[in-house]
Amino acid sequence: MRGDPKKSVMQIALPVMVTMIFTSLYNVIDGIWIAGLGNSALAGIGIVTPLWMIINGVSNGLAHGATSTISRYAANDKEKAQKAAEHAIMVSLTGALLLTGLLTGALFPYLTLYDIESDTRHEAICYSIPLFLGLSTHALSCGLAGILRAEGDTKRPMYAITTGVVLNALLDPVFIYVLGWGSAGAAISTIVTTMLSACMMFYWIFVMKKSYLRLRLGNIARRHYDKEIINDILKTGIPASFELLMLSLASVLFYSFISAVGGDQGAAIYSSGYRLYLIDLMPISSISLASIAIFGTHYGAKNPIYLRRTHTYCCMYAFIIALVTTLLINLFPHEFASLFALTSDDTQLIDGISHFIRITAFCMPFLALGLPSTFMYLGLGKGKMSLMWTTINEIVCAVPATYILGVVMGYGLTGIWLGFVVGRGIACTCNFCVSRYYLRRLEREMTAKT
Repeated sequence: MRGDPKKSVMQIALPVMVTMIFTSLYNVIDGIWIAGLGNSALAGIGIVTPLWMIINGVSNGLAHGATSTISRYAANDKEKAQKAAEHAIMVSLTGALLLTGLLTGALFPYLTLYDIESDTRHEAICYSIPLFLGLSTHALSCGLAGILRAEGDTKRPMYAITTGVVLNALLDPVFIYVLGWGSAGAAISTIVTTMLSACMMFYWIFVMKKSYLRLRLGNIARRHYDKEIINDILKTGIPASFELLMLSLASVLFYSFISAVGGDQGAAIYSSGYRLYLIDLMPISSISLASIAIFGTHYGAKNPIYLRRTHTYCCMYAFIIALVTTLLINLFPHEFASLFALTSDDTQLIDGISHFIRITAFCMPFLALGLPSTFMYLGLGKGKMSLMWTTINEIVCAVPATYILGVVMGYGLTGIWLGFVVGRGIACTCNFCVSRYYLRRLEREMTAKT
């Protein structure tokens, strides 16, 4: 990771890209099979998607905090980096236990926010409860993957998560249809296979000890915890967790707008189409995620030139990929949308998904500039800056744009889809420009100190 960013960015990002694509397939596979249960099940899962985003946000946010802290320490002090990794595991598990109780208690009041039918509410509950109770397995998997990525090992998380997704694809139809567990079966399958992925990474780190950082399980239980290390992890991890909380809040508002203009059919279109949107976003997100450790390493080593080069190549690679995926989606929108026709022959749903992804694909070139800029701040340990830009992107820009175009101006679902592009486009362009200025100022400060 200390080498030329022109090479290291893609070397580290490619396995992360595969990992994130397969991670997103958890929800896609669930959506494909649940579509066979009808629109109520599909809409029910869509309604609780914001809560899943909170789970994912806290788990990955704390993992990002661990990655940033470990990579910055490892540039100068391996022993301190090992202590940080051991602290990170306990921080992740503690956060998961607290979140399990919070979300389980908040589920029923949350569902009353929506004007939905009783069948949709029932499906949402059946899917959510097992998912919340198994939250600790997801948090452990994210935490262990964050430790491996901090030392530049992105391949083994890829192997573990890929294995889990393949098994999930096999277990989903068994749990949903053969055993007759319905929506709950999809959630149980996800938890079981996530546990398998976590066990694989646990074995590599603690049993085989084939990692740069030599962690000991006994130290986690007996260690006197260092407040400085915990604060460093949380300084980045908490804002990173709140970033997806902002995304979740935005998603709640989006669903309320969509329900107002499109009803359950609109919610089903968004629920299904957003999964394809996330797959489109995965290459950009993977480059951004991989950059956390690279930024942290160069920042810890006080190498401002490589910091700027890392940002340049992250944005450049992401932008090229974004142009290609946007073109492909607009050339073959119906073919991508028809993935959900495997278990559903609802042509209106397929046409709606096709329309959604054609418009929202134009978000990608803007996000290719904005996401690496946001994740740069995480790598530097500036979690509050990252949170600020996520809030600007979603709450300040995207939410008003969707409301104005979709509800106020009366363009309906099309206006909401256009609002995503307009709002995020403005925010991401501003984020990129400010980040370039920030890096130039940081380079001057580091040069003056040396």
